[in-house]
Amino acid sequence: MTDDAADTDVLVVGYGPVGQVLSILLAQRGWRVTVVEKYLEPYNLPRAVSFDRHVGRILGTIGVADALFPVSEPTKDYVVVNGDGQTLMHFELNQDDRYRWPEATSFYQPGLESALVGRGDELPSLTVLRGYEAVGLTEKDDSVHLTVRSADGERTLTARWLVGCDGANSFVRDHAGFAVSASDYAADWMACDVMPHDPEQFPSQNVQVADPAQPRVDLSAGPSHSRWEFIRMPGQSFEDFDTVENAWRLLTHFGIDRSNATLQRYVAYTCLARNTDRWRSEGPGRVFIAGDAAHVMPPHAGQGMCTGIRDVANLAWKLDLVLSGAAGEDLLDSYEAERRPDAQRTIDMSVNLAQLIGIVDPAVAGYRDSALLAVRGSDEAPSRDPEAFARPGEEALREGLFRDGAEAGLFAGADSRIVPQARTGGGGGELCGGAFVLLCAQDPAELVDPVLADRLGALGGSVVHVTPEVDIDGTYAEWLRDEVGAPVALVRPDFHVYGAARTRAGTDALLNGLLAELPARK
Repeated sequence: MTDDAADTDVLVVGYGPVGQVLSILLAQRGWRVTVVEKYLEPYNLPRAVSFDRHVGRILGTIGVADALFPVSEPTKDYVVVNGDGQTLMHFELNQDDRYRWPEATSFYQPGLESALVGRGDELPSLTVLRGYEAVGLTEKDDSVHLTVRSADGERTLTARWLVGCDGANSFVRDHAGFAVSASDYAADWMACDVMPHDPEQFPSQNVQVADPAQPRVDLSAGPSHSRWEFIRMPGQSFEDFDTVENAWRLLTHFGIDRSNATLQRYVAYTCLARNTDRWRSEGPGRVFIAGDAAHVMPPHAGQGMCTGIRDVANLAWKLDLVLSGAAGEDLLDSYEAERRPDAQRTIDMSVNLAQLIGIVDPAVAGYRDSALLAVRGSDEAPSRDPEAFARPGEEALREGLFRDGAEAGLFAGADSRIVPQARTGGGGGELCGGAFVLLCAQDPAELVDPVLADRLGALGGSVVHVTPEVDIDGTYAEWLRDEVGAPVALVRPDFHVYGAARTRAGTDALLNGLLAELPARK
């Protein structure tokens, strides 16, 4: 099948936030994207309520940042208290001057989706088919054929690639035969989305109440919106748990009743943790999964949607290079290699938090409380345990497309960290993201072969001299000097560092390595 013979370059199944971000990332690069969404209208109630600064940065690159400000607010901390109100854990979530986004942001999901749908509507190469349900999938050597059903009957769509962003009950995952590995963790929870009549009476919080009598959670869901969640206690049937009367009964733990709040939604669900064994199909390998189709996790770290958006930010630029012919199709194997382990680390962290908070045995809870209170009372206790509460998505990649800095004597091991997002001159736009960027603390004429710079440009990349006029706060110069330990860093389109170099010869090797690796992946 020739490129022109396909209906579209990429088919996306599912148009929630993950599918929306993927579609926009590809369409704003000019690729033909067709989305199949079985629901006629966007879901107008909140589900996710938090995103981290890495995801905020991704959302900024697709042009929706301004639309998010009215429906979001910074999250100041993450707190775990016991049934007596004693603080067991307290992590400050501060604004880092090296990044434009807060470490965590609470938001109202319908507002985010409205912004993403609006941005998608601006892109002429993006087509969204609402009311179309995927019912058949066939993969060939050069194309994917998706049969969809609507009120008008069935039709078949063809594409060069297909990505399933169709949620935890994914048709694409199941039809493609992806196996799923699940953890032993499972618990029933109820989420209650509430609009207090007087928001000032119920200020925004991010508190996990580890009370064995009733584990519960108090969260902001964006300005004037709150989310309260409760675990199903032993001895209570799911049928009795999943009622509106029980929702109002549980909300009294926080002083909420019908006189002072409106219950927008309540939903009881079984909280699971699982990761799909493969994220790319075997054989032709033209089918991928992302977001909840690939992984699900407890909500206690606020990382479900975030992990999915990081998935598609990783996949989009790789599909772009393959579609343009700048890279061979084997490059797409690095998607699973990079994203699946990161998702698993986030799943494990989320399960650890869920198990910590959800203890219902008073004796076990007492032991937990004593241990955590002892740690908090120790002068040697760290303010944040990096292993127990790491920043998801900002860890170095351990496999995939990057150069091992240890080989050049730069890092203590493989390191493809996230580059900062500081203020820049010339309009203050994002310095990195969307394409490869070679950051140079010195004059590029001294560090970069012009021929290699042109070849980087052919990939859509650029060379940036981080002068004081560009790097107005000196953040990038300081980062290169103190953290990278070199005057040159090559940053990938998804903000991860590909590699670094100290000399012109090292820079030549860095660029030649990238340019040789991409076409070699065939």
